[in-house]
Amino acid sequence: MEEENVSKLISESFEKLSSQKTSNDITKRNILKELHKIILTNCHDGSHEKNLNNLLKNVVESLNIILFDRSERCREISLLILKDMTRLSFISNDVFPSIINAIAKRLRKTDEREQSEEIRLLHLALLYEIIEKYEGDLLPCTNDISSILAACIIDNCPDVKRRSCECLLVFASKKDSCFRMAASNFLKPLLIIISHQHLKTRTLCVKALGCIVNYLNNKEFQEALIHLAQRLFDRSPLVRIAVTEVIGNMLMNVDDRYSYFHLLIPLELSSLHDEVLEVRSKAEDIWKKVGNQYIVENEKDYKDLIDFPPPDPSDYPDKEIRPSVGCRIIVQRHLFNILPPLLHDMADWVPETRIKSSKVLYSLILHSEDKITMQLPKVLEGIMIAAKAEEREAAEQAMRCAELLGYFVDSNHLFDSLLNLIHKSPSAPHLSILAACIRGQKKDISKECLKAVCKFLSEVEVCRTREGDGQANLLLCVDALLFSVSKIGSVVSYDLFSILSSVSGLAVSDSILSKASELFQCLAELQACTKISLFEQHSMPLLKMISQNNELWTSVSPEVPIFSFIIESGFLDEKMLELIIPILINNLHHSKEAKVRCKILSLSISVFKKMSSTFYESLSEKILEVIRIGIFPNLTWSAGRTASSLRAIAAATLFEIINKTCIKKEMVASIGDELLPIIATLSDDDEVATRLVTCKLLEITLPHLYGSIDDIKIHTACYEILRSLDDVSDDIRLMTVKVLKAYIESFPTDYNWSLYRSYLKHLFENVLIHMDDKNEKMRQNIFDLLKTTAFVAPDVLLQEIEAKRYLMSTSDLCDTLTEHIKNMKL
Repeated sequence: MEEENVSKLISESFEKLSSQKTSNDITKRNILKELHKIILTNCHDGSHEKNLNNLLKNVVESLNIILFDRSERCREISLLILKDMTRLSFISNDVFPSIINAIAKRLRKTDEREQSEEIRLLHLALLYEIIEKYEGDLLPCTNDISSILAACIIDNCPDVKRRSCECLLVFASKKDSCFRMAASNFLKPLLIIISHQHLKTRTLCVKALGCIVNYLNNKEFQEALIHLAQRLFDRSPLVRIAVTEVIGNMLMNVDDRYSYFHLLIPLELSSLHDEVLEVRSKAEDIWKKVGNQYIVENEKDYKDLIDFPPPDPSDYPDKEIRPSVGCRIIVQRHLFNILPPLLHDMADWVPETRIKSSKVLYSLILHSEDKITMQLPKVLEGIMIAAKAEEREAAEQAMRCAELLGYFVDSNHLFDSLLNLIHKSPSAPHLSILAACIRGQKKDISKECLKAVCKFLSEVEVCRTREGDGQANLLLCVDALLFSVSKIGSVVSYDLFSILSSVSGLAVSDSILSKASELFQCLAELQACTKISLFEQHSMPLLKMISQNNELWTSVSPEVPIFSFIIESGFLDEKMLELIIPILINNLHHSKEAKVRCKILSLSISVFKKMSSTFYESLSEKILEVIRIGIFPNLTWSAGRTASSLRAIAAATLFEIINKTCIKKEMVASIGDELLPIIATLSDDDEVATRLVTCKLLEITLPHLYGSIDDIKIHTACYEILRSLDDVSDDIRLMTVKVLKAYIESFPTDYNWSLYRSYLKHLFENVLIHMDDKNEKMRQNIFDLLKTTAFVAPDVLLQEIEAKRYLMSTSDLCDTLTEHIKNMKL
């Protein structure tokens, strides 16, 4: 269509639009549609612009007025016309300020503010086109643009928020001085919506914030940085990627970036440990660029390092790639300023902050390498904070940091600082860090360090812990030490033996006990000896050490279980037994707690089981002391379940001692007067186990009492034992039969039994009744007993059989026994 016709059509539409007759909304809407159609269909060539310029200016003025029209549809069409005119370059630069001013009036928080969200969105779309097309200086429009975006960024409509951020991004891309002047106006609105529920809104807000930070003052910059740091915890990877890109851009492009490196570096390093691979990859790429740029910018300072780079360290930590030289230098130069706030964050009350801070600390150590030595106390403090965190991830990260320290820091310096830090109040986390530092060593630890660490670990406050975590971490330390040395001295060996013995004695679980056993074997192999030899070498000095003040031991004393472990696990020689027996006596005294006496009595059984015949003979006097001073008082009857348990264990211990055949006769003879009355009283004990052991004791002691004590005591004791034939336990009843047999056989064959006919009559009377027992085994044993012992008083036994025969159902046994007695007389 020719230019004159286009001008005519636009002019006609404009006249209709300007006419008073167009007050009707429908008519006005139709005219606007017609005008829009004319512009879209006939104005494609920019050559029309010169001829239509004045007319179009008038049209724009009218459309600006219609932006305030009461009809929403009219306002919408007007905005669409203006947007297309802007897109097709039919509006000159001198007209744009008036349009922007009209938009500002409609979008600012005034009474004239546009109520429709859709129309507000169209306003911003038009503003976006204008800013993008505008070729001149936006300075005249800066205030209006700032007021529009500041109001719309915090609009209730999410789409309006996002479109506002897009407008801000295109406004910032103009890089005019006017944006520098207005940038700070957008800070507060952006910080308000940076935590919006929609991830697209948060992502655009982060990008928008990144475009204004270069123009903020120091206070505003740090405020923006705090909110960006919080977005690193965002649940959306897209938001975290946006933050990573913004921080990277700040590290490379902010004018005064070197002043802010200590704030920006930790944020970028934290993205290197993101849980999403895409975020980590983006952070790695950006971080490498930052390091390379820094080297280029400071080439003069690091020319020698660039031209003659030192070789990479040998045996670099596993699964780690060494950072570039630029990245390492940046971190090393700013480490002093980074650590204090990072340590503060590691003690933060928010778990996610503690975890992320511990990961950043790991990166700092990895980049600092041996330069971390200058900040070692602070770094160790941070690692200890992370190790004590409740979150497992933070604690594991702390151990990884400690392993890096073990690799990069000189062992003498590292362990000196670490031990000074933890020696006052050692805990399970402290020990885990110490173990990790030892694991980090890639070569043998020096002798001085090895001795210092072993000495610390073997201290009473450290190795005698009853906490499961503490014990497990102690074993980790020993494991790491054994793995990190190729040769070990006797002093260190003793310390390690002491640690393992303490943990084994106090072990709270089978897994800890099993691990300690493995380490005993490793220690023995390191010294080229057997496990038994290891115990022979170190048990005696350790026993001497823990037995100091053993008379003060209580049920909670850690020395008791350690003492028990050494005895039950090691080999006992005469010197050790000479040391052990007084300890047993001291802790069997009646003044001691029942728990302690029970434990020592149980332990005594192990001691005497292991004791050889040779030692029994050489230590007989001391053994008798154990019996008289330690065991007899605990066999005395007293009320209560605890006392009953004590008697059972004491009786079992006494049986274990006396049952040794090598010195049985001499020992029984020397204590017979005291022993027999005590044993006799135990036959009525409440505990079945005690009564059974009592019978066994009588069986083995009676054959050795004749001639050493008064006969009447023996007869009396056996008179009392007859009651056990009626015991509820068949085992005790059968054992009683054996005791009675031993009683008769303990006297010589020419013994004058006629003096004790009353005793024998009572014995036969009570025994004979049980030959009619329901238990067949019991009947047979009674029969055998009577048949064997009938010789002492056959006439008495025969009388009893005849007197009770009619009451018994076992007439065949009675007949057999009668015939046996009569044959004896013959």
